[in-house]
Amino acid sequence: MKELVDSRNQNLWNEINQNYTVEFEESINNEYGVYSINNSVTFVIDKNHLCIDSFTHEILHIYMNMKDLYFTSSLKLTLLQSKILSENISVELIEHIGNCLDHIKMLPIYLELGFDRNKFIADYDYYKCNSEEIREFNKSYRTGKKINLKAVDPFIGRLVAILCDPNEDFNYSSDLNKLKKIDPLLFKIIERLIDHTKEIKVINRNIYEDNHRTVIANFYKNLTYWISQNNFRS
Repeated sequence: MKELVDSRNQNLWNEINQNYTVEFEESINNEYGVYSINNSVTFVIDKNHLCIDSFTHEILHIYMNMKDLYFTSSLKLTLLQSKILSENISVELIEHIGNCLDHIKMLPIYLELGFDRNKFIADYDYYKCNSEEIREFNKSYRTGKKINLKAVDPFIGRLVAILCDPNEDFNYSSDLNKLKKIDPLLFKIIERLIDHTKEIKVINRNIYEDNHRTVIANFYKNLTYWISQNNFRS
């Protein structure tokens, strides 16, 4: 553990140990991860590549839970209220969105502690969009005035990946302009989801201030409005 904890993340680590029973599991894909059940948390680590930056990233996911921020579980519960959303938004997309919203709140803390931005996510150097994807969206997203439901899931996923990318060296302006033209309303809804998440506090948040519940409730309200404004085909 000496390689994974130092003066920068020691306080976070102590806080987690005070609130959870902690276990470790060896990674089978050379990636770091974490999962929790009730008061137990298991960190998945790559024993062949001990990386304090990657480990701190996983600590911060649990720290979000400790601060009552549960984006993924709230998304799952909320989207089930809509037949069209629950049937066409994949579990993988929900987990991707929730993970990215966590990252929005985690990154400032991670950087403030002094960790390497380049190591915040495994695919930091990977550009999150390509021209072929945009061509495919232009081709298949709509048939006449109907939106292809099968294209909605990847469209949202691509937007979230771009808008939450921590790599400041990437310029997505051209890609975002092209994606916005495909579905301006849905684009605006995803933008608002990201911006709303940025606005909420992690600490010193009182009961009258926005939290993950209000963020996801607002997202759901906006999505239901988007549904009411469009026609769809399976």
